[in-house]
Amino acid sequence: MKRIILLLTVLIVLTASCGTEQRMNVLLILVDTVRADHFSCYGYHRNTTPHIDSLAAAGTIAELCQGQASWTLPAMTTIMSGVPTVVHGAGRSSTGFHGISPDVPWLPLAFNREGYRTAAFFNVMFMNADFGFHRGFQHFDCQGVASGNSLRKAGPTVDDFLTWLDSGDESKPFFAAVHFYDPHIPYRAPEPFRSMYTDPNYNGEYGDSWGEGITEMMDVNSGEVIPTQSDMENLVALYDGELTYTDSEIGRMLADLRSRGLADNTLIILVGDHGEEFLDHGGIEHGRTLYQETTHVPLIIAGPGFGGGRVISRSVAQLDIAGTIASVTGIEFTTLEPALNLTGSIDPARLIPASGVLWRAEGDLVSIVSNNSKLIWSVEDDSLEAFNLAADPLEQEPVTPENTMIEAAEFYWVTPPMGEAPLVNYSETASRELRNLGYIR
Repeated sequence: MKRIILLLTVLIVLTASCGTEQRMNVLLILVDTVRADHFSCYGYHRNTTPHIDSLAAAGTIAELCQGQASWTLPAMTTIMSGVPTVVHGAGRSSTGFHGISPDVPWLPLAFNREGYRTAAFFNVMFMNADFGFHRGFQHFDCQGVASGNSLRKAGPTVDDFLTWLDSGDESKPFFAAVHFYDPHIPYRAPEPFRSMYTDPNYNGEYGDSWGEGITEMMDVNSGEVIPTQSDMENLVALYDGELTYTDSEIGRMLADLRSRGLADNTLIILVGDHGEEFLDHGGIEHGRTLYQETTHVPLIIAGPGFGGGRVISRSVAQLDIAGTIASVTGIEFTTLEPALNLTGSIDPARLIPASGVLWRAEGDLVSIVSNNSKLIWSVEDDSLEAFNLAADPLEQEPVTPENTMIEAAEFYWVTPPMGEAPLVNYSETASRELRNLGYIR
């Protein structure tokens, strides 16, 4: 019987290789709030992501990448560390918001130690220095609070990255993380993307300003307000416009890399942190559930070792990203099981965990995915849901839970944390960011 082993088994991915070979650059593209099933390269009916599609066609696409949380802070921490949510502890608990423990392995630090130029361009408060995301970045640029009202758009984000690329020693390789927050609600892309998919005759309230206030979403999620089909169609159309706008700017960034002659020696990883709900299970936005609309995220890898339009059909995870990057680039980095190196074999029966919700009043959730089986366990009331993702990808027809999956969820939940995730004063952090942006004095 297979079980998740989260601690104690420590793997050294690879020792950095020396010599005269030119070292590989790394560009980690982090896209916030993106459902894999709304990318055209994942079969969506709209051509939302033509530039990302081209990246996938030239590189490797993971058909089923499981996210480890349904909101930004814990998911991004897992991406940058390769550590499961319950082990790194970053997120929200009954005591408040927690940042990243210094005991957690941190990929940017590994690249910094190896002499890389390191830079981060982040666009939400939960990825700022208070939460620990600055570690290892020589250039750290985090803007925005926990809403879409103050974000730096995709265009200026790309501009700032390219300006930084121009400013340093070109003889040194770079590790850069570029974060796009645009698909987060409210969905307000610049024209022509904002109206690209919307019905010009729609005149309801679910437009590009809907979702600015949290009470609007709470009313829908509580069932007090039920949007109409046309309301939801308009929201989805606005969201898709944000995807296409973000895709266009990612395309511009990649074209610039090609024009500089950097593309052939740059490992490019594009991944989402979590998805988005559109009443798939009665709610909206994210952070409430662990259904696939919030945990099935895009993952595309291109560059040396990941060319030729390869498709990974077996389940992979955000857990796998940090160790894979380290392995391909020859950087020494510590990873923990159940993380895998995606250059090797992938066990279809591996057990992939997720946890970390933000808004759920009923308490914590844990999910386990293995092959086509999925379990969701409510920790507080011990209720269970199980699904066959091959026969029921929308998770509408529960099946009988497997004992192996239940045991794996329970084992995962009691795994000891790796160090102590520090408590972050949310109010102080948010107030400072608002002052920095000029919203308050």
